[in-house]
Amino acid sequence: MNHLADFYADLHIHTLYSDGVYSPKDIVDNSIKSGIFVIAIADHDSVSGIDEAIEYAKNRIEIVPAVELSSNIGSCDIHILGYYIDHHSSEFLNYLEEFKKYRFSRAKKIVEKLCRAGIEIDFEQVRQIAKNSVMGRPHIAEALMETGYVRSISEAFSRYLGYHCPYYEPKKEISPKAAIEKIKKCGGIPVVAHPGMIGADSRLLYKLISDGILGIEVWHPEHTHRQEDDFYEIAMKHGLLMTGGSDFHGYPRGHCKIGEYGCSKSEVVYLKELARKKSAQH
Repeated sequence: MNHLADFYADLHIHTLYSDGVYSPKDIVDNSIKSGIFVIAIADHDSVSGIDEAIEYAKNRIEIVPAVELSSNIGSCDIHILGYYIDHHSSEFLNYLEEFKKYRFSRAKKIVEKLCRAGIEIDFEQVRQIAKNSVMGRPHIAEALMETGYVRSISEAFSRYLGYHCPYYEPKKEISPKAAIEKIKKCGGIPVVAHPGMIGADSRLLYKLISDGILGIEVWHPEHTHRQEDDFYEIAMKHGLLMTGGSDFHGYPRGHCKIGEYGCSKSEVVYLKELARKKSAQH
């Protein structure tokens, strides 16, 4: 499934408020040009771009308020998408602000380790790249590209920023279950993001189901057709929502276009139904 005409919605898009390249306004314009009808602004640990996108769209395209929360089990990153969250919840915003401060401190420590090893990049340069977004390793990777140490984001991660590298700094420990509960607490629908990137062990996916996820991101650019089929079957077996999205970041942070991956209208209708039920419970 990789033709624009196949999709009604792209439910996984990043803006410059996390590690995306484009503003919410640019995202809206590009999405309208792509011919899709619904998009989800799902920044990493940030909801800052949602209102900007909604206000600019003026009903020309439907915007789903979303977030992609970071969580982990040891060195294994597990991202949880939250759809139709209350992105004005003070409790949720406080959590995201605390997380933003931690990521800022973590990025600074990584840059300090690189500098001590003679890889001289300026933290102010990283700040300029990140601007007001949630700072992360992709911003450091871009600084390494700008200063000529690497030729690509992937090279930056393999040589300097990956788990195996001496400059790596541990992430804030947050269990997937805790992330799922935070999303549910602010009225959202938790969906495991790109499970094909987590690893080959399907027991982890079943653990997430027992932890309370309500959906699986079945269609994603990093998934093989075999993985899509497997995730589809698991979702059907457990009565879970199925979503899809391009995980758009913009070049050089990603190569997939908006609308290149996504899902059909029936999945969006089911997502809205789940959100309405969740809202009625609050």
